[in-house]
Amino acid sequence: MIAMATLPTRWKLTFPGPAGSHWKKETVAVEQQAGSGPHGYPLYADTDRTVRVEIEDGGLVHVLDCVGRPLPDTPLHAHPLD
Repeated sequence: MIAMATLPTRWKLTFPGPAGSHWKKETVAVEQQAGSGPHGYPLYADTDRTVRVEIEDGGLVHVLDCVGRPLPDTPLHAHPLD
């Protein structure tokens, strides 16, 4: 049996804006929620539940819901807050 590393319970996501633009980067803090996403990794959401993501062991982010902002054209950057 392979042991998985414990993931942080809080992450800071950076939305880079559309590719090739000078749009200001936006950051959102997300906290671990109950359950797991479609890829089997933990779910995270911001306090308003407008951003819901699944984050893999290596910090790869899968955006599930993104209310009030466009879905990013490029991958999100995730940095642990714990």
